[in-house]
Amino acid sequence: MKPQKILLIINPVSGRMRSASGLCDILDELYRDDPEDSPIALPFSEGEATTPLRAVARPVGKTSTVKSTPKATAGPAALPPLPAAPTGPLGGAPNPDRRVTVAPTMHRGHASKMAATAAEEGYDTVICCGGDGTFNETVTGLMSVPTESRPALGYIPAGSTNDFAATMGLSGSLREAARTAVSDTETPIDVGLFHPVGMNHRPARYFTYIASFGAFTAASYSTSQTAKNLFGHLAYLVEGVKDIANIQPRHAVFDLPDGRRIEGDFAFGAVTNTTSAGGVLKLPSDRVSLSDGYLELFLIHMPKTPLDLQKIATALMAQDFAGCPLIELHHIKAVRVLLDDNLSWSLDGEEALGGKRVEIKCLNGGVRLKTPKNQ
Repeated sequence: MKPQKILLIINPVSGRMRSASGLCDILDELYRDDPEDSPIALPFSEGEATTPLRAVARPVGKTSTVKSTPKATAGPAALPPLPAAPTGPLGGAPNPDRRVTVAPTMHRGHASKMAATAAEEGYDTVICCGGDGTFNETVTGLMSVPTESRPALGYIPAGSTNDFAATMGLSGSLREAARTAVSDTETPIDVGLFHPVGMNHRPARYFTYIASFGAFTAASYSTSQTAKNLFGHLAYLVEGVKDIANIQPRHAVFDLPDGRRIEGDFAFGAVTNTTSAGGVLKLPSDRVSLSDGYLELFLIHMPKTPLDLQKIATALMAQDFAGCPLIELHHIKAVRVLLDDNLSWSLDGEEALGGKRVEIKCLNGGVRLKTPKNQ
């Protein structure tokens, strides 16, 4: 049998990965032969169980394989030593045909570069362990690989909000998410393509769950990493509430493929592929599918009176958008956005310059995501 090669990309500054025990739990699950078995010890040989493990940082394209050797040296992004492997009765035998390489990110964009070279280095599965931003980078890297050789994708959510993971029903447990990341169940997931036109040849970018502007958008990239780690959704909500007091309406035109044109002054605009975004935007789960080749265009017109604002807040809390004339929700494959001024957007929680014209479209089945068996 051909050995299964897994590239585990981790963001060591994500809130749940600051402890070495988190990585130990993940590796414990990834090396298990049967995902239904109880936890077992890592596959050390006898006498090595107390040897600390370190991930060695290497240049881009040369990732870091975990080795159980006392002489392994640590580079500048090395992880802290792992605790001793668990002892006691084994719940199953280690999988001798599974090889896991741990690759900690060292700078912005590093996950993209490592994912982009994974296929040529022989990896058949890339697992991302981090928050929405790290997941976005990993998907971006995979999208540069030809479809026929693109590795499957696993996701272990370890960030503060993990909106995409919540939509996919991925577990918040590191162990359970790790088991899913090596499962045999794969689901094709749509990916959004965000193309700013006329911005000095600025390249197109990908997003996995949301591209947005206006109210609440600044909260996703102005909230500090420390606040995200400590307060999760609350951190975004606090920033969002502060943002409401300073809403500046954006005049925009949205051209849809069927010829419809939507024009007006908007407090918020988003193209999404999720049921939840930053704890602010909630869409009905029966309306959103991540594999149907469509995205959702969600628009909130600028309120002119306190009564308008109350109507919007009520509709958002009740998820009853049809009854609010100030909110629009459209099922789209693509959209062209025309703006009066250059505008900053948020792509999966990271700031992106969009200019005065942006073209967005859905790439059906862009990646194959490992998902729970019951989906």
